Amino acid sequence: MDNHRLTAIPKVTTRCSLVAVSATKLPSLSDRCLHRGFTLLELLAVVTIVAILLGLLLPSGRFAHEAARRMACANNFKQIGLGLHHFHASRKHLPSAMGSADLDTLPLNANRLSGLVELLPYIEQQELWEQISRPSQSNGVSYPAMGPTPWTSSYAPWRSDVPTLRCPSSPAKSQDFGLTNMTFCIGDIARDIHQTKVQRGVFGCRMKTTFQSVVDGTANTIAMLEIGSDLNDGGIIGQFATQQMSALLDNPSLTRDLCDANRPRFYEKSIPVGIQGRGGRWADGAAGFSLVNTILPPNHPSAAVGGDEAVDGIYSAGSFHQNGCHALMADGAVKFITESIEAGNQSHPTLTTSEIAEGSVPSPYGLWGALGTATGDDKVIDNDW
Repeated sequence: MDNHRLTAIPKVTTRCSLVAVSATKLPSLSDRCLHRGFTLLELLAVVTIVAILLGLLLPSGRFAHEAARRMACANNFKQIGLGLHHFHASRKHLPSAMGSADLDTLPLNANRLSGLVELLPYIEQQELWEQISRPSQSNGVSYPAMGPTPWTSSYAPWRSDVPTLRCPSSPAKSQDFGLTNMTFCIGDIARDIHQTKVQRGVFGCRMKTTFQSVVDGTANTIAMLEIGSDLNDGGIIGQFATQQMSALLDNPSLTRDLCDANRPRFYEKSIPVGIQGRGGRWADGAAGFSLVNTILPPNHPSAAVGGDEAVDGIYSAGSFHQNGCHALMADGAVKFITESIEAGNQSHPTLTTSEIAEGSVPSPYGLWGALGTATGDDKVIDNDW
């Protein structure tokens, strides 16, 4: 009977054994904090690494953006080059740099329109061209075919922004007129620019020129160049000095004296400059706004002699790209030319019309001048510019 009453005695775990188990299996609070946190030294190391990486990535990001803008700018020039060749195939000549050679003299626009106006339908701007080429009315004002003077800001087409004519790296904006960063190269001439009777560059004012007249070779001759835009800061890239002495035509190097000695990329504050600056009116063919000569290298100062806009002078190429600008060659290729390009004797007097008329005259302004001339009999072989 006693055996039947016996039951299983449960195993008793003593308090001491529980304490022992807890002590061997559960980490302390200090141990848990030690394994999950960072020391101050580790934190500082991580912050330093992150800062270094950001410092490396931010400049590379800026360079990547500028590279993309520079490529877009070159593509715009390629589109313009294609338009020029289509224009030539259709008209059997190139547009005049200023004042159409095909249209009758129109006193209402002073015969001062840029050749960019005629080029519009060949760079996918047919609608804008039709607005300009037909008589129109706006706000009760009647405008003739081919528009009023290019400085009439009330005429809507002159205020139109043409993306193909702009460089994406240029931050300039204008509410008065459409801007351009692409314009015509007239070679290494600085005298009688707007009334010249002889061809020196691919383009000339009020002249019909052809690719056949580019005797130096289309691959060796610049057709168009980049120019800057006015940022209202007196920068030499986007502006041109006005009312300057004729001595600059006898010694172009004196143009550099117009710059601030402490800030050579800016004009002296006492120097008068253009109202809209370089490229400030895309429809205006006057030299200050829309022409380039290859005398001083890119990103050098420009100067109008004896006047403000449509006068003789030194009109330099330039851009907001680093250390140079794009050039559209007569064969349609786009090159990047550095501001350090060899430019011959900058103190040599600019050529006169009579000197050019006598025959092929090599440019006194080195490789830069030779690239700009279409009829100088310059032989350019080395393309490392």
